[in-house]
Amino acid sequence: MSIRRAALAFATAAILTTSVVPAAFAADPAPAAKADAEAAPKPVIKRFGTWSTRCEEGTIGAEKGKQACHAFVDVRAGEKKERILYFGVGYVPNKKGELFAFAMTPLGSLLVPGVGINIDDKEKFGGPYAFCLPTGCQAEIKLDDKQVKAMKSGKTMEVLFRLLGKGVVKAPIGLDGFSAAINSLPKP
Repeated sequence: MSIRRAALAFATAAILTTSVVPAAFAADPAPAAKADAEAAPKPVIKRFGTWSTRCEEGTIGAEKGKQACHAFVDVRAGEKKERILYFGVGYVPNKKGELFAFAMTPLGSLLVPGVGINIDDKEKFGGPYAFCLPTGCQAEIKLDDKQVKAMKSGKTMEVLFRLLGKGVVKAPIGLDGFSAAINSLPKP
């Protein structure tokens, strides 16, 4: 499976289970759909400092009998706690030990500059947007050993992206718990 399919699976699973459903779409589903939703296994979320892990069986990216897992931070702001960034890190399926990151930013993100990452003002890298969904736009970054090491030993990370009419958004993320979260993920 490609990074893109895995990232789409992680983002879709995370967003579908944490998004607010608009009232127009919240009508009572058919009884069969209700039964399927109730029978679906709930994601297992564990907390590690600022970071958490999310594992689900049977998600789009998981092979039968295996879990799709990633470490993540869900950044929200304002009185309504609106999501401004969902940042995740997971293993590339079928690639032993290779990690990738994905960042889901709000609709209205300027796509051409992509997403930037700044770790302790020492390690700077980024990646392009891959696609947009009704819930936001997703950038993907294949992480090399130097970048992962910087995240594991760093104190803070800043994710930068541009929003139409608002300029550059700088979302600060603490890296406490990142190593423990990554170490707890099952390797492919």
